[in-house]
Amino acid sequence: MAMKHANPKHTPIDIYFLLTPDVHLLDLAGPCQAFHEAISYGMDLNLHFISDQNSLSSHQGLTLGGMQPLPSSLPDNAIVVVCASKYHEGIYRNQASERCIEWLRHTPKADTRILGICTGAFLLGLAGWLDNRQSTTHHKLTEALSQQFPAADVLPERIFVQDGQVYTTAGVTAGIDLALQLIEDISGSRFAMEVARDLVVYRRRMANDPQISKQLSFRSHISPLVHSIQDYLQTKLHEKLALADIADAFRVSSRHMQREFKNATGLTIREYLVELRLEEAKCYIENGDTIEVAAFKSGFPQASSLRAAWKKKYKTLPKESAAKVDAAAESTGRYLLNRSTG
Repeated sequence: MAMKHANPKHTPIDIYFLLTPDVHLLDLAGPCQAFHEAISYGMDLNLHFISDQNSLSSHQGLTLGGMQPLPSSLPDNAIVVVCASKYHEGIYRNQASERCIEWLRHTPKADTRILGICTGAFLLGLAGWLDNRQSTTHHKLTEALSQQFPAADVLPERIFVQDGQVYTTAGVTAGIDLALQLIEDISGSRFAMEVARDLVVYRRRMANDPQISKQLSFRSHISPLVHSIQDYLQTKLHEKLALADIADAFRVSSRHMQREFKNATGLTIREYLVELRLEEAKCYIENGDTIEVAAFKSGFPQASSLRAAWKKKYKTLPKESAAKVDAAAESTGRYLLNRSTG
């Protein structure tokens, strides 16, 4: 359930980026750039960069200076962005981080939104903010988060999770997705779409989207042959592919190829192709293509094949996604027209 907050057109919203030693630059820069872009479009935000130290080193080696001290209190409707640091055992057990944890325990108010970017979830956990809440973090660290904070309900494979006033995200670029969602919550979807376009984010990921694309999620194996076949399939999605032709291209028997592929990925080649083509089709539909065009571009022999595969995987029909896209496009068109004629 989205929290209700003051209209930014009437009251500025203060956003505090909380930085700790060994901070990851992109986990700071991604959401910061999104909010800064929103300011250029007229959103009334004040950005602050706070830490227990005046300066600190990022994990990438760049020293960041001019940090503001931790404020003793926060204004109404403030947002605190807990930026991620490099994960290791005993993360956030240094003196500077412990003072930030203490600050997080006592300073946020009931109307403060608290965002944990990637490993920032561990800092929130140490401050008690994950107890009896749903949360997430980078896909490689969800198990560690769950083990360290057994009172937290850790959800794997989520781009971001909101539970009350606390938001947590997957790693790295997921901070941009969450920032865009907050911009939408505050200023509306049309405004957020315009900010996303300026950030060249062509497809916003939503909370329930998987952290890893199908192009990557079946790559955690060490078979050179299967990796080569996956590369080959990716470049030929729009073509009609016969198993015998694929085997001939790699000079192996069809039986050996299929056995190696299933052992490495857990899927048959045909199942893998459907996964790739569905992901491609979903992208085309969400960017405004018709179901027929999306089916053709992504390699389905006909629209009915796309519909059948979609229904089997998503338990819905692609026309429902297309209808949502059409509604958003119509809304955006009216908004841009009003801006140009206003």
